[in-house]
Amino acid sequence: MKSIAIIGAGGFAREVAWLLEDISAATNQEAATYESAGYLVSDASRVGPYDSPVLGDFSWLESNHVDALAMGIATPAVRLKLAEELKERFPHIPWPALIHPSVIWQRRTMQVSEGAIICAGTIATVNVRFEPFCMVNMSCTVGHEVVIGRGSVVNPTVNISGGVELGTGVLVGVGAQILQYVKIGKGAMVGAGSVVFKDVNAETTVVGVPAREVPRRSTIDAVAAETVSAVA
Repeated sequence: MKSIAIIGAGGFAREVAWLLEDISAATNQEAATYESAGYLVSDASRVGPYDSPVLGDFSWLESNHVDALAMGIATPAVRLKLAEELKERFPHIPWPALIHPSVIWQRRTMQVSEGAIICAGTIATVNVRFEPFCMVNMSCTVGHEVVIGRGSVVNPTVNISGGVELGTGVLVGVGAQILQYVKIGKGAMVGAGSVVFKDVNAETTVVGVPAREVPRRSTIDAVAAETVSAVA
């Protein structure tokens, strides 16, 4: 069994550790599975009360060996920033795609890139592309010819119809529905429970039924920046 360090120490990082356990339990070949080595963050002095105990900050990787890394953070901008930083600092450490054994998908037409995570109960049909470091959370449906863009995060119970394209760093809230052939631009946010009927411009936020663009709160970017500097 190979060792894998999880980047982040919050709730989703713990869910990634659980995902690794389920993959190992369902895989007969021990050499093909991963065991969590623990959690790493950018600044170990700023770990909060709800975070897991950590191995240390990213410099821990300079003097300790792991076979792989996994992204345990569910904020798109942070996923992208840290993936870029860590790939540059530690180019020899791979980021395997992690797919829960309960996922239903057509293997021969699926494209799953490095660092992608697909969680329990998700169904993806045919010709779906999961780009690097994207994450699809629990119990989602992903239709034919969908593209989940680099670093994008799809939260639980989202339904994505055929032909949809999510750009880089898109965030889709819990329970949202995106109808067929819609394009969601880079860095856009779709609010929880929204129903998206038409294309969404880059760096915008849409909410409601039907989803309409609303002013993006300045606090959103501030929270993302704080997450990068703190727990990441």
